[in-house]
Amino acid sequence: MKRCYRLRDTHSFTRVRKSGRCRGGSGLVMCCLANCLTHSRFGFVVSKRVGNAVTRNRVKRRLRAIFHNHRPQIRTGFDIVVICRPQVAEFAYQELEAGCMQLVSRLSLYSSRTHSAETTTPP
Repeated sequence: MKRCYRLRDTHSFTRVRKSGRCRGGSGLVMCCLANCLTHSRFGFVVSKRVGNAVTRNRVKRRLRAIFHNHRPQIRTGFDIVVICRPQVAEFAYQELEAGCMQLVSRLSLYSSRTHSAETTTPP
């Protein structure tokens, strides 16, 4: 994922966490807050409780890949922070992806054109 799509400073993470809407699921918490940009930015919080450095980095790589692949389906103009709970370390990639997309849906972050195209059936 390119740097312009990442949240990098502590102030941004704190602002989204305190002022944004948050939803939790099994192993993940997702917070979002509107920004004034033409694209969405993503940040990931994986604490030491999740595991050692290898485990934490693997979780972050998987999260970056998930949001990189689904970025066209997610609405633009939001800062999104994903906070991982300790049980995420045992999730398979598909479980992590399903959990993330469930939270995206619960926060109404799917792009209207891609989401409506998925729900309509072709003639």
